[in-house]
Amino acid sequence: MQKTHALIFDMDGVIADTADLHEKAWFAFCENHNVPITSQLFRNKLFGMSNRETLKILYSRALAEKEFLEYVDEKEKIFRQLAETKLVPLPGLINFLYEAGKAGFQMAVASSAPMENIVFILEKTGTGEFFDFITSADEITNSKPDPEIFVKTASKLDLPPAGCVVFEDSFAGIQAGNSAGMKVVGVASTHELHELSDTILNITDFNEMTIQKLHALFGSQNI
Repeated sequence: MQKTHALIFDMDGVIADTADLHEKAWFAFCENHNVPITSQLFRNKLFGMSNRETLKILYSRALAEKEFLEYVDEKEKIFRQLAETKLVPLPGLINFLYEAGKAGFQMAVASSAPMENIVFILEKTGTGEFFDFITSADEITNSKPDPEIFVKTASKLDLPPAGCVVFEDSFAGIQAGNSAGMKVVGVASTHELHELSDTILNITDFNEMTIQKLHALFGSQNI
């Protein structure tokens, strides 16, 4: 059977609730380098962006490539150390992925994280087996809210954007999904439900998602 619809998942805040871990990692990094950062800046602007864009904002300039790679390596090592024993999938996610796969949906991850982090988190949460494709920050030029990562993922899935539903928790990710021409489901892990806008549906976790709701989002029973 040809698969004509797909689900695209952001990773941080959607596969696992990692906002606190990333915030702690960035605060530790910034403390090491005497760079100012606030929780408000992180939550409302930086979370969901690529490391390249995050560092550009923190330093108010584009970094030289060698400097950029060294800083990213340092920050992500801090993150993985903090996350080693603390990563669990969002409530209801495993069952939802199983049911969605059984129902014939293609599934992919599209994350602004480097591939090393994606592999790490998918392994720790036991979710890697469910995904047909992964698109990481290593494959794109423009970070969310630019739609590039979702457009590239749809191309891998060999589907038009209208055939994809995106699960996102960040403001930048929601904007990117909409700009790509996809339906966006907001996941209230990083932000409160009432803060999420420009979405077709908002959920607290995946216990609130069903295959019937997916069919309704696509407006068809023919998946």
